[in-house]
Amino acid sequence: MAGVDAATGAVLDGFPHVEQSLEKIFTTFQGERVMREWFGNPGLRLLGENATARTVLVWFNVLWMLVELFEPRFKIRQFVVNDISRLGYGNFTINGEHRPYAHLDWQQAAFFVSIDGSAVTLKPAL
Repeated sequence: MAGVDAATGAVLDGFPHVEQSLEKIFTTFQGERVMREWFGNPGLRLLGENATARTVLVWFNVLWMLVELFEPRFKIRQFVVNDISRLGYGNFTINGEHRPYAHLDWQQAAFFVSIDGSAVTLKPAL
């Protein structure tokens, strides 16, 4: 599966395309894209919260669900907390598996990721 590099306009293929896709998924606010209100990261509203165990767990759950929904070519295997402070600073590593042909039997997800209090859920799209 090939795409276009967002910075240069060049053809992007393989794992660099997956990296760019993950960056877009993680940094786009839900509802930010016109005609794709369902796309985006609802966990971005957690930024600025105290870095408690609950907040970090919710953040990791949201990222995991987003990857499962929107990027079939990457499978998260492990989240590693490298450094974290109660002031909200965090340094994390996501370890996973590149699956270059996983998109061939994948259908676009028909779900929203929703955060309600401390619960992270998948809700069917309308």
